[in-house]
Amino acid sequence: QFLARAVERAHLPPDVVAFIALPIEVNREVIGVLACHRIRSRDRQLADDVAVLKILATLAGQLLQLQALVADKTRALEARNQLLSRALETAAARYGIIGTSPALLQALSELERVSEATASVLLLGESGTGKELFARAVHLSSQRRDQPFIKVNCAAIPDTLFESELFGYERGAFTGAQAARAGWFEQADRGTIFLDEIGEMPLAMQTKLLRTLQEGTIVRLGGKREVKVAVRVVAATNRDLAQDVQAGSFRRDLFYRLNVIPIRLPSLRERRQDIRALALHFLSRTNQANQRNVSLSPAALEKLEQHPWPGNIRELGNVIERLVLLTDSAMVSGEALERFLPQEPDLQTRRPPAATHQAAPGLAPPVVRDYQAAQSHPAAQLQQALKDHGGNQSRAAQALGLTVRQFSYRLRKLGLHNVDNV
Repeated sequence: QFLARAVERAHLPPDVVAFIALPIEVNREVIGVLACHRIRSRDRQLADDVAVLKILATLAGQLLQLQALVADKTRALEARNQLLSRALETAAARYGIIGTSPALLQALSELERVSEATASVLLLGESGTGKELFARAVHLSSQRRDQPFIKVNCAAIPDTLFESELFGYERGAFTGAQAARAGWFEQADRGTIFLDEIGEMPLAMQTKLLRTLQEGTIVRLGGKREVKVAVRVVAATNRDLAQDVQAGSFRRDLFYRLNVIPIRLPSLRERRQDIRALALHFLSRTNQANQRNVSLSPAALEKLEQHPWPGNIRELGNVIERLVLLTDSAMVSGEALERFLPQEPDLQTRRPPAATHQAAPGLAPPVVRDYQAAQSHPAAQLQQALKDHGGNQSRAAQALGLTVRQFSYRLRKLGLHNVDNV
């Protein structure tokens, strides 16, 4: 049945032609045949040709067997990867963290490895990368999950209230202290306390915090008795604390105490494959909260993935919420999405902020305000804006394209929060 299949008889020499065929076997099962025509008048022995053909058939069988083994192994690995991916997605979802990018999974892996320890954890990364979610994940993955989780924003506490807020106070410690109050550390006893923006803590409080971390005790404001607390500290900052230590604005010993287990959180630029899932999550949540039914087209999702997102996940969530509330269409296209995306400022051609943010006559102001670094305005410019508007911080902030909170924060950073200094 194999005769004349390889070469038609008309194309062969008129001499007597032999046909030699040997089986190709894989695991003792014939899966093919290696055959050839042989001119009978050749000088070499037929046995030699058969031996060569047998070697070739054996090699072909071995190669096919190897190919089958590699294919089986590849299928097994792909199936295992799918199982692991689903398991990782489930683990991430358990903490309320969305995404499967390698950078995110690396941070989650480090988090779970140290979850049972009692050492301090320092979360590092840009603003808006989800530090509070990671801090809560540290708490939920530990044996303290059933105990209190207390979060403290160090940037939002005035310097004069730090001690009373963190450590509490006794009755009569100051005017208005009608009753004793437990501080955040006491309330977090046997649980976890999350100190967000730890780099904003005053130096005087850093000393007291260091003592609490070393000895595990606190003393209330106006009190004389030490109170034992068993608290795990998770701190977070978007600042370079090592640089702050060199500048003298952060205690070196406290930095070493907090930096026992540093975990760096990836920015959204490092996990672009998660942007689509995050956008759809925010879209679903905002639709439900506002009884809307807005969808994003594939082009809009692709445009979201290409955006640089300097404000990270927080900025993405804000853009999606603004889009749902302000759009007039049920399906947002890529072009319609453009007006909701903040534009990156051109550092080479940027004019002074006062001129940049003043809308031209007849033009509507931008839907979103550009993200700006905390050092975006020098002291002289802030002072001039205050002078131009008679000391009114609200109008000065508006002229510079800032919120009042951002304007006040820049004044404090530059030591100008005092009216006399300004």
